[in-house]
Amino acid sequence: MTTESDTYKIWAADNMIYGPIDFPTLRDWVFENRILSDTWIHSERANAWYHASEIDALRPHLNLGHAAVRTIHGSAIHAEELRQFSVFAGMSNELLEEFIGFGELCEAIPDEVILKKNDPGDAIFFILSGQVRVRLTIGREDKTLNKIPAGQFFGEMAMFTQAPRSADVVAMEATRLMRVSNQAFLQLIKDVPALAATFLFTIASIMAHRISETNSNFQKQVAGDFVWR
Repeated sequence: MTTESDTYKIWAADNMIYGPIDFPTLRDWVFENRILSDTWIHSERANAWYHASEIDALRPHLNLGHAAVRTIHGSAIHAEELRQFSVFAGMSNELLEEFIGFGELCEAIPDEVILKKNDPGDAIFFILSGQVRVRLTIGREDKTLNKIPAGQFFGEMAMFTQAPRSADVVAMEATRLMRVSNQAFLQLIKDVPALAATFLFTIASIMAHRISETNSNFQKQVAGDFVWR
C-alpha cells in the first residue's frame, strides 16, 4: 500500500528511470503533465510497480493543470503563429495545422519556472509569445545563461538525447508556448513521416549551426588567450 510518506521512481516517456523522489515532487510532476495515468511508478515501500492511476494518494491529482505551466484546452494555436519559427517557414498551412495537432498550448506568468534542472527531457517547447531565460542557481547566485524570445524553441537537446534538463527555464513575462512531448513526436513519425522528416532535417541543421558557432567562439577565445600569454 503506497502513502504520501513513501518514495518513488518513475519510468518516464524517454524510457529512463528517475528517482527516488518524494510524494510532493511526484505530485508536481503530475501537475506538469510529466506523469500521466498510465505512467509506471515504483513504490519503494511496496517494492512494486504501479500505474499512476493505481496510487490512491496520487489519483485525485491526475489530469490537473500545473500552476506554473498551465495546459490551455479549447484555445487554438494558429498556423501563422508558427511561421515566426524558421523550422516552419517553408511549410504549407495544411502541414502546420497537422503539426499543431500533435502539440498542446501552455501558458506561464512572469517569474514562473517552466522547466527545472534535472527534470526529465520529455518535450520540446516553441515560444509563441513572450520571453524566457535559461538559468543556473549556483549557491545563492541566480545566473542567467541565455534569453530566448518568441520565435525560438528550447528543450530539443534533452528531448533528442533523452537526458535530464541541464538548467532551469523561467518565464520573463507572460508567455505562450506550444509543447510537443516525446510521445507525441514519436506518434508524428508514425502517422506523418514526411512532416516528421522535414522537421527533423531543419532541427538538425539549426543544431549543427549552433554547435559550429559555439566551436568558433571557443577557438577565438583560445587563440586570444594564447596571444596574450
